[in-house]
Amino acid sequence: MLDLSRSPLVSALSAASVTVGYLVVGLPAGVLVDRVDPWRVLVLTDALRAAAFAALFGFAAAGLLAVWLVLAIAFVAGACSVFSQTALAVVVRDLFPAAGLIRANSLLELASQLSLVAGPAVVGVLAAVGSISLALLADAMTFVVSLLSLFAVGRWRPGRAAPPARRTGRGWRGMGADLRAGLRYVASVRVLVILTAVQMVVNLCLAVEKLIVFYARDTLALTPSLVAVVVAAGGAGGVAGALSASRLAGWIGEIRLIVTAIVAAGVAIAAMSAAGSAPSLMAANCAYTWALVVASLVNRTQRQRIVPRAMLGRVTSGVRVLFLAVDPIGVVIAGAATSALGGDPRPVFLAAGAIIVVAAVAGWLAGLRTAGQDGGGARRRASPRPRRPARPRRPGRAPGAGRAS
Repeated sequence: MLDLSRSPLVSALSAASVTVGYLVVGLPAGVLVDRVDPWRVLVLTDALRAAAFAALFGFAAAGLLAVWLVLAIAFVAGACSVFSQTALAVVVRDLFPAAGLIRANSLLELASQLSLVAGPAVVGVLAAVGSISLALLADAMTFVVSLLSLFAVGRWRPGRAAPPARRTGRGWRGMGADLRAGLRYVASVRVLVILTAVQMVVNLCLAVEKLIVFYARDTLALTPSLVAVVVAAGGAGGVAGALSASRLAGWIGEIRLIVTAIVAAGVAIAAMSAAGSAPSLMAANCAYTWALVVASLVNRTQRQRIVPRAMLGRVTSGVRVLFLAVDPIGVVIAGAATSALGGDPRPVFLAAGAIIVVAAVAGWLAGLRTAGQDGGGARRRASPRPRRPARPRRPGRAPGAGRAS
Protein backbone atom coordinates (compact mmCIF):
# COMPACT_ATOMS: atom_id res chain seq x y z
CA MET A 1 0.00 0.00 0.00
CA LEU A 2 2.88 2.36 0.70
CA ASP A 3 4.29 1.60 -2.74
CA LEU A 4 0.93 2.29 -4.35
CA SER A 5 -0.22 5.34 -2.43
CA ARG A 6 2.70 6.73 -0.39
CA SER A 7 0.03 7.47 2.20
CA PRO A 8 0.49 6.34 5.83
CA LEU A 9 -3.27 6.76 6.38
CA VAL A 10 -4.24 4.44 3.52
CA SER A 11 -1.61 1.94 4.62
CA ALA A 12 -2.96 2.02 8.18
CA LEU A 13 -6.50 1.43 6.90
CA SER A 14 -5.42 -1.69 5.04
CA ALA A 15 -3.52 -2.96 8.09
CA ALA A 16 -6.58 -2.36 10.31
CA SER A 17 -8.88 -4.46 8.13
CA VAL A 18 -9.90 -6.84 10.96
CA THR A 19 -10.70 -3.95 13.29
CA VAL A 20 -12.79 -2.30 10.58
CA GLY A 21 -14.41 -5.66 9.89
CA TYR A 22 -15.53 -6.03 13.50
CA LEU A 23 -17.00 -2.54 13.54
CA VAL A 24 -18.90 -3.20 10.29
CA VAL A 25 -20.01 -6.87 10.47
CA GLY A 26 -19.13 -7.90 14.03
CA LEU A 27 -22.67 -7.84 15.42
CA PRO A 28 -24.45 -9.67 12.56
CA ALA A 29 -21.55 -12.14 12.35
CA GLY A 30 -22.22 -13.35 15.89
CA VAL A 31 -25.91 -13.88 15.17
CA LEU A 32 -25.20 -15.80 11.97
CA VAL A 33 -22.61 -18.02 13.66
CA ASP A 34 -25.22 -18.91 16.29
CA ARG A 35 -27.71 -19.83 13.57
CA VAL A 36 -25.50 -22.13 11.50
CA ASP A 37 -22.85 -24.79 12.03
CA PRO A 38 -19.72 -22.86 13.12
CA TRP A 39 -17.47 -25.57 11.68
CA ARG A 40 -18.75 -24.78 8.20
CA VAL A 41 -18.10 -21.10 8.87
CA LEU A 42 -14.43 -21.90 9.60
CA VAL A 43 -14.11 -23.90 6.40
CA LEU A 44 -15.86 -21.29 4.24
CA THR A 45 -13.88 -18.33 5.59
CA ASP A 46 -10.55 -20.10 5.12
CA ALA A 47 -11.50 -20.91 1.52
CA LEU A 48 -12.59 -17.32 0.85
CA ARG A 49 -9.40 -15.84 2.32
CA ALA A 50 -7.22 -18.25 0.35
CA ALA A 51 -9.02 -17.16 -2.82
CA ALA A 52 -8.80 -13.46 -1.89
CA PHE A 53 -5.04 -13.48 -1.32
CA ALA A 54 -4.47 -15.67 -4.38
CA ALA A 55 -6.37 -13.06 -6.41
CA LEU A 56 -4.27 -10.32 -4.83
CA PHE A 57 -1.12 -12.17 -5.87
CA GLY A 58 -2.48 -12.57 -9.38
CA PHE A 59 -3.26 -8.86 -9.70
CA ALA A 60 0.19 -7.98 -8.33
CA ALA A 61 1.96 -10.34 -10.77
CA ALA A 62 -0.01 -8.83 -13.66
CA GLY A 63 0.77 -5.28 -12.56
CA LEU A 64 -2.92 -4.46 -12.11
CA LEU A 65 -2.94 -3.48 -8.44
CA ALA A 66 -4.75 -0.30 -7.42
CA VAL A 67 -5.40 1.23 -4.02
CA TRP A 68 -9.15 0.58 -4.14
CA LEU A 69 -8.58 -3.05 -5.15
CA VAL A 70 -6.17 -3.78 -2.31
CA LEU A 71 -8.49 -2.09 0.21
CA ALA A 72 -11.49 -4.06 -1.09
CA ILE A 73 -9.66 -7.40 -0.78
CA ALA A 74 -8.27 -6.44 2.62
CA PHE A 75 -11.72 -5.60 3.97
CA VAL A 76 -13.19 -8.83 2.56
CA ALA A 77 -10.42 -10.78 4.29
CA GLY A 78 -10.99 -8.76 7.47
CA ALA A 79 -14.71 -9.55 7.44
CA CYS A 80 -13.91 -13.25 6.95
CA SER A 81 -11.58 -13.06 9.96
CA VAL A 82 -14.44 -11.70 12.07
CA PHE A 83 -16.64 -14.68 11.20
CA SER A 84 -13.72 -17.10 11.65
CA GLN A 85 -12.68 -15.82 15.08
CA THR A 86 -16.28 -15.85 16.29
CA ALA A 87 -16.90 -19.37 14.99
CA LEU A 88 -13.63 -20.61 16.47
CA ALA A 89 -14.76 -19.65 19.99
CA VAL A 90 -17.88 -21.79 19.53
CA VAL A 91 -16.03 -24.72 17.94
CA VAL A 92 -13.53 -24.84 20.80
CA ARG A 93 -16.45 -24.89 23.22
CA ASP A 94 -17.94 -27.83 21.30
CA LEU A 95 -14.74 -29.87 21.01
CA PHE A 96 -13.36 -29.57 24.52
CA PRO A 97 -14.86 -30.14 27.97
CA ALA A 98 -15.07 -27.20 30.37
CA ALA A 99 -11.94 -28.28 32.23
CA GLY A 100 -9.96 -28.42 28.99
CA LEU A 101 -10.97 -25.03 27.59
CA ILE A 102 -8.12 -23.07 29.15
CA ARG A 103 -5.54 -25.50 27.78
CA ALA A 104 -7.10 -25.55 24.31
CA ASN A 105 -7.22 -21.77 24.19
CA SER A 106 -3.62 -21.61 25.40
CA LEU A 107 -2.45 -23.85 22.56
CA LEU A 108 -4.36 -21.80 19.98
CA GLU A 109 -2.97 -18.57 21.42
CA LEU A 110 0.53 -20.05 21.34
CA ALA A 111 0.12 -20.77 17.63
CA SER A 112 -1.12 -17.22 17.08
CA GLN A 113 1.77 -15.64 18.99
CA LEU A 114 4.37 -17.78 17.22
CA SER A 115 2.92 -16.67 13.89
CA LEU A 116 3.27 -13.03 14.97
CA VAL A 117 6.97 -13.67 15.61
CA ALA A 118 7.73 -15.81 12.56
CA GLY A 119 5.42 -14.17 10.02
CA PRO A 120 7.18 -10.82 9.61
CA ALA A 121 10.55 -12.56 9.43
CA VAL A 122 9.35 -14.87 6.65
CA VAL A 123 7.83 -11.96 4.74
CA GLY A 124 11.11 -10.06 5.04
CA VAL A 125 13.07 -12.97 3.60
CA LEU A 126 10.58 -13.42 0.73
CA ALA A 127 10.70 -9.72 -0.09
CA ALA A 128 14.52 -9.78 -0.04
CA VAL A 129 14.94 -12.76 -2.35
CA GLY A 130 12.14 -12.01 -4.78
CA SER A 131 9.35 -9.49 -4.60
CA ILE A 132 6.64 -8.56 -2.17
CA SER A 133 4.12 -10.40 -4.34
CA LEU A 134 5.70 -13.68 -3.19
CA ALA A 135 4.58 -12.82 0.33
CA LEU A 136 1.01 -12.45 -0.97
CA LEU A 137 1.20 -15.94 -2.47
CA ALA A 138 2.60 -17.29 0.80
CA ASP A 139 -0.31 -15.71 2.67
CA ALA A 140 -2.77 -17.45 0.36
CA MET A 141 -1.00 -20.76 0.98
CA THR A 142 -1.26 -20.36 4.77
CA PHE A 143 -5.04 -20.35 4.47
CA VAL A 144 -4.86 -23.44 2.27
CA VAL A 145 -2.85 -25.16 5.02
CA SER A 146 -5.42 -23.98 7.57
CA LEU A 147 -8.23 -25.38 5.43
CA LEU A 148 -6.50 -28.74 5.12
CA SER A 149 -5.94 -28.75 8.88
CA LEU A 150 -9.67 -28.28 9.44
CA PHE A 151 -10.43 -31.22 7.19
CA ALA A 152 -7.92 -33.32 9.13
CA VAL A 153 -9.40 -32.35 12.50
CA GLY A 154 -12.87 -33.05 11.11
CA ARG A 155 -12.15 -36.79 11.17
CA TRP A 156 -12.22 -36.67 14.97
CA ARG A 157 -15.12 -34.28 15.16
CA PRO A 158 -18.07 -35.94 16.92
CA GLY A 159 -20.65 -34.18 14.80
CA ARG A 160 -22.43 -31.04 15.86
CA ALA A 161 -22.18 -30.96 19.65
CA ALA A 162 -25.18 -28.69 20.05
CA PRO A 163 -27.93 -27.49 17.75
CA PRO A 164 -27.79 -23.93 16.47
CA ALA A 165 -29.86 -21.31 18.20
CA ARG A 166 -33.55 -21.22 17.42
CA ARG A 167 -34.48 -18.38 15.16
CA THR A 168 -36.74 -15.84 16.76
CA GLY A 169 -37.75 -14.61 13.34
CA ARG A 170 -36.64 -14.35 9.77
CA GLY A 171 -34.53 -11.76 8.04
CA TRP A 172 -33.00 -8.71 9.64
CA ARG A 173 -35.82 -8.32 12.15
CA GLY A 174 -35.12 -11.77 13.52
CA MET A 175 -31.39 -11.05 13.61
CA GLY A 176 -32.08 -7.90 15.59
CA ALA A 177 -34.11 -9.87 18.11
CA ASP A 178 -31.32 -12.44 18.44
CA LEU A 179 -28.76 -9.70 18.94
CA ARG A 180 -30.84 -7.96 21.60
CA ALA A 181 -31.27 -11.28 23.40
CA GLY A 182 -27.48 -11.72 23.51
CA LEU A 183 -26.91 -8.19 24.81
CA ARG A 184 -29.63 -8.64 27.45
CA TYR A 185 -27.91 -11.83 28.58
CA VAL A 186 -24.56 -10.07 28.96
CA ALA A 187 -26.24 -7.27 30.92
CA SER A 188 -27.90 -9.80 33.23
CA VAL A 189 -24.67 -11.52 34.31
CA ARG A 190 -22.72 -9.37 36.73
CA VAL A 191 -19.38 -11.05 36.11
CA LEU A 192 -19.66 -10.48 32.36
CA VAL A 193 -20.70 -6.86 32.84
CA ILE A 194 -17.74 -6.14 35.11
CA LEU A 195 -15.23 -7.97 32.90
CA THR A 196 -16.54 -6.19 29.80
CA ALA A 197 -16.43 -2.76 31.46
CA VAL A 198 -12.91 -3.31 32.78
CA GLN A 199 -11.71 -4.57 29.40
CA MET A 200 -13.14 -1.51 27.65
CA VAL A 201 -11.25 0.82 29.99
CA VAL A 202 -8.11 -1.27 29.55
CA ASN A 203 -8.39 -1.24 25.73
CA LEU A 204 -8.91 2.51 25.79
CA CYS A 205 -5.66 2.94 27.70
CA LEU A 206 -3.72 0.27 25.87
CA ALA A 207 -3.99 2.30 22.68
CA VAL A 208 -0.83 3.92 24.04
CA GLU A 209 1.06 0.85 22.81
CA LYS A 210 0.88 2.39 19.33
CA LEU A 211 3.46 4.90 20.63
CA ILE A 212 6.09 2.29 21.54
CA VAL A 213 7.87 2.51 18.19
CA PHE A 214 7.73 6.32 18.27
CA TYR A 215 9.03 6.28 21.84
CA ALA A 216 11.91 3.94 20.98
CA ARG A 217 12.93 5.73 17.79
CA ASP A 218 12.34 9.41 18.55
CA THR A 219 12.45 9.76 22.35
CA LEU A 220 15.17 7.21 23.14
CA ALA A 221 16.92 7.65 19.76
CA LEU A 222 17.38 3.90 19.26
CA THR A 223 18.69 2.53 15.99
CA PRO A 224 16.25 0.74 13.65
CA SER A 225 17.72 -2.63 14.61
CA LEU A 226 17.20 -1.93 18.31
CA VAL A 227 13.64 -0.76 17.63
CA ALA A 228 13.02 -4.10 15.91
CA VAL A 229 14.40 -5.94 18.94
CA VAL A 230 12.11 -3.97 21.26
CA VAL A 231 9.11 -4.95 19.14
CA ALA A 232 10.28 -8.58 19.00
CA ALA A 233 10.46 -8.64 22.80
CA GLY A 234 6.70 -8.16 22.79
CA GLY A 235 6.33 -11.28 20.64
CA ALA A 236 8.44 -13.26 23.10
CA GLY A 237 6.21 -12.04 25.93
CA GLY A 238 3.13 -13.18 24.03
CA VAL A 239 4.56 -16.68 23.59
CA ALA A 240 5.41 -16.82 27.30
CA GLY A 241 1.87 -15.72 28.15
CA ALA A 242 0.31 -18.46 26.04
CA LEU A 243 2.59 -21.06 27.62
CA SER A 244 1.99 -19.99 31.23
CA ALA A 245 -1.71 -19.06 31.30
CA SER A 246 -3.08 -22.57 31.84
CA ARG A 247 -0.71 -23.41 34.69
CA LEU A 248 -1.19 -20.06 36.42
CA ALA A 249 -4.98 -20.37 36.17
CA GLY A 250 -4.77 -23.74 37.92
CA TRP A 251 -2.72 -22.22 40.74
CA ILE A 252 -4.62 -19.04 41.54
CA GLY A 253 -7.97 -19.31 39.74
CA GLU A 254 -9.07 -17.76 36.47
CA ILE A 255 -10.79 -14.62 37.76
CA ARG A 256 -7.89 -13.81 40.06
CA LEU A 257 -5.48 -14.37 37.19
CA ILE A 258 -7.41 -11.97 34.92
CA VAL A 259 -7.24 -9.21 37.54
CA THR A 260 -3.60 -9.93 38.36
CA ALA A 261 -2.60 -9.90 34.69
CA ILE A 262 -4.42 -6.61 34.05
CA VAL A 263 -2.62 -5.04 37.00
CA ALA A 264 0.69 -6.38 35.66
CA ALA A 265 -0.08 -4.91 32.22
CA GLY A 266 -0.74 -1.52 33.82
CA VAL A 267 2.49 -1.66 35.82
CA ALA A 268 4.45 -2.61 32.69
CA ILE A 269 2.93 0.26 30.68
CA ALA A 270 3.76 2.68 33.50
CA ALA A 271 7.31 1.27 33.67
CA MET A 272 7.81 2.21 30.03
CA SER A 273 7.69 5.86 31.08
CA ALA A 274 10.88 5.28 33.10
CA ALA A 275 12.69 3.28 30.41
CA GLY A 276 15.88 4.98 29.37
CA SER A 277 17.51 2.31 27.23
CA ALA A 278 16.70 -0.52 24.86
CA PRO A 279 17.01 -3.30 27.49
CA SER A 280 14.63 -1.61 29.93
CA LEU A 281 12.05 -0.90 27.20
CA MET A 282 12.41 -4.49 25.94
CA ALA A 283 11.73 -5.85 29.43
CA ALA A 284 8.69 -3.62 29.88
CA ASN A 285 7.27 -4.53 26.47
CA CYS A 286 7.84 -8.23 27.10
CA ALA A 287 6.08 -8.05 30.49
CA TYR A 288 3.24 -6.00 29.03
CA THR A 289 2.54 -8.43 26.19
CA TRP A 290 2.78 -11.42 28.53
CA ALA A 291 0.18 -9.90 30.85
CA LEU A 292 -2.10 -8.84 28.01
CA VAL A 293 -2.12 -12.29 26.41
CA VAL A 294 -2.79 -14.01 29.74
CA ALA A 295 -5.68 -11.68 30.60
CA SER A 296 -7.35 -11.89 27.19
CA LEU A 297 -6.90 -15.66 26.94
CA VAL A 298 -8.45 -16.38 30.34
CA ASN A 299 -11.19 -13.81 29.77
CA ARG A 300 -12.11 -15.61 26.54
CA THR A 301 -12.23 -18.92 28.41
CA GLN A 302 -14.54 -17.44 31.03
CA ARG A 303 -17.04 -16.37 28.36
CA GLN A 304 -16.96 -19.83 26.79
CA ARG A 305 -17.79 -21.38 30.17
CA ILE A 306 -20.43 -18.92 31.34
CA VAL A 307 -22.37 -18.08 28.19
CA PRO A 308 -24.92 -20.66 26.95
CA ARG A 309 -23.75 -22.30 23.76
CA ALA A 310 -26.81 -21.13 21.85
CA MET A 311 -25.76 -17.46 22.12
CA LEU A 312 -21.97 -17.74 22.44
CA GLY A 313 -21.36 -16.43 18.92
CA ARG A 314 -23.28 -13.18 19.31
CA VAL A 315 -21.91 -12.57 22.81
CA THR A 316 -18.34 -13.17 21.63
CA SER A 317 -18.62 -10.83 18.65
CA GLY A 318 -20.62 -8.28 20.63
CA VAL A 319 -18.06 -7.82 23.39
CA ARG A 320 -15.22 -7.73 20.85
CA VAL A 321 -16.98 -4.91 19.01
CA LEU A 322 -17.19 -3.00 22.29
CA PHE A 323 -13.50 -3.64 22.97
CA LEU A 324 -12.40 -2.51 19.53
CA ALA A 325 -14.75 0.48 19.36
CA VAL A 326 -12.79 2.29 22.08
CA ASP A 327 -9.39 1.63 20.49
CA PRO A 328 -9.51 4.46 17.90
CA ILE A 329 -10.63 6.83 20.66
CA GLY A 330 -7.65 5.81 22.76
CA VAL A 331 -5.28 6.28 19.81
CA VAL A 332 -6.54 9.83 19.26
CA ILE A 333 -6.28 10.67 22.97
CA ALA A 334 -2.77 9.22 23.28
CA GLY A 335 -1.56 10.96 20.14
CA ALA A 336 -3.10 14.30 21.04
CA ALA A 337 -1.76 14.16 24.60
CA THR A 338 1.75 13.36 23.35
CA SER A 339 1.63 16.26 20.91
CA ALA A 340 0.40 18.60 23.65
CA LEU A 341 3.36 17.53 25.80
CA GLY A 342 5.82 18.52 23.12
CA GLY A 343 6.24 15.02 21.72
CA ASP A 344 7.10 13.40 25.06
CA PRO A 345 5.06 10.19 25.53
CA ARG A 346 6.40 9.38 29.00
CA PRO A 347 3.55 11.03 30.98
CA VAL A 348 1.04 9.36 28.66
CA PHE A 349 2.48 5.91 29.40
CA LEU A 350 2.46 6.65 33.14
CA ALA A 351 -1.14 7.89 33.15
CA ALA A 352 -2.38 4.97 31.03
CA GLY A 353 -0.70 2.43 33.30
CA ALA A 354 -2.16 4.03 36.42
CA ILE A 355 -5.70 4.04 34.98
CA ILE A 356 -5.39 0.36 34.02
CA VAL A 357 -4.36 -0.59 37.56
CA VAL A 358 -7.24 1.43 39.03
CA ALA A 359 -9.72 -0.22 36.63
CA ALA A 360 -8.54 -3.71 37.64
CA VAL A 361 -8.80 -2.93 41.35
CA ALA A 362 -12.24 -1.36 40.85
CA GLY A 363 -13.45 -4.44 38.98
CA TRP A 364 -12.16 -6.69 41.76
CA LEU A 365 -13.98 -4.69 44.43
CA ALA A 366 -17.13 -4.39 42.32
CA GLY A 367 -17.75 -8.14 42.22
CA LEU A 368 -14.88 -10.09 40.69
CA ARG A 369 -13.58 -10.78 44.18
CA THR A 370 -16.60 -12.94 45.06
CA ALA A 371 -16.67 -14.49 41.57
CA GLY A 372 -13.07 -15.61 42.06
CA GLN A 373 -13.76 -17.49 45.29
CA ASP A 374 -14.62 -20.67 43.39
CA GLY A 375 -11.32 -20.64 41.52
CA GLY A 376 -12.54 -18.64 38.58
CA GLY A 377 -16.25 -19.23 38.28
CA ALA A 378 -15.72 -22.25 36.05
CA ARG A 379 -18.47 -24.33 37.65
CA ARG A 380 -21.09 -21.66 38.08
CA ARG A 381 -23.65 -20.81 35.45
CA ALA A 382 -25.62 -17.62 35.35
CA SER A 383 -28.55 -19.38 33.73
CA PRO A 384 -29.49 -22.99 32.95
CA ARG A 385 -27.44 -24.37 30.14
CA PRO A 386 -29.24 -26.03 27.23
CA ARG A 387 -28.98 -29.80 27.42
CA ARG A 388 -26.67 -31.31 24.84
CA PRO A 389 -27.13 -34.58 23.06
CA ALA A 390 -24.75 -37.34 24.07
CA ARG A 391 -21.40 -37.28 22.33
CA PRO A 392 -19.84 -40.37 20.81
CA ARG A 393 -16.39 -41.11 22.12
CA ARG A 394 -13.56 -39.87 19.94
CA PRO A 395 -10.50 -41.99 19.28
CA GLY A 396 -7.18 -40.67 20.52
CA ARG A 397 -6.39 -37.19 21.78
CA ALA A 398 -8.68 -34.38 20.68
CA PRO A 399 -6.74 -32.13 18.34
CA GLY A 400 -6.99 -28.35 18.33
CA ALA A 401 -9.27 -26.36 16.06
CA GLY A 402 -8.29 -24.31 13.02
CA ARG A 403 -6.25 -21.20 12.56
CA ALA A 404 -6.47 -18.63 15.37
CA SER A 405 -5.99 -15.57 13.22
